[in-house]
Amino acid sequence: MLEAERAGAKALVVYLDSFPRNSESWKVLRQVQADEAHNCALIGKLLEKSGTPYSHATGEFFEKAISVKDRKAQIELLVKGLNWAVKQFEQALPLLDPPTRDTFIRMRDSHLRSVAACERVVRSLD
Repeated sequence: MLEAERAGAKALVVYLDSFPRNSESWKVLRQVQADEAHNCALIGKLLEKSGTPYSHATGEFFEKAISVKDRKAQIELLVKGLNWAVKQFEQALPLLDPPTRDTFIRMRDSHLRSVAACERVVRSLD
């Protein structure tokens, strides 16, 4: 999950260059990017706390994401990635101790907010 979150955060940095700085869409995507970066930090802290070594690699989603050049298609792909992450978080919830579960719930909820925000951006590009 950490590599996937990192891929999303890095792809969003690239996507932001496709939008006028400080436009409404740029602001929305910048917040989504900040949430993705924050989730990377949260997952990293959970792994450190558990003593689990982790990779600093970026997931495969990044290369796929930056190969898309159309702005609307970029955000639609991002929505698919965010929805995938929501499913991963939900599948993990029953397996987690309460503090970790609470963190995963917060990350899942941030992804659900990001999905809704990105869907608004997609509609604005029609």
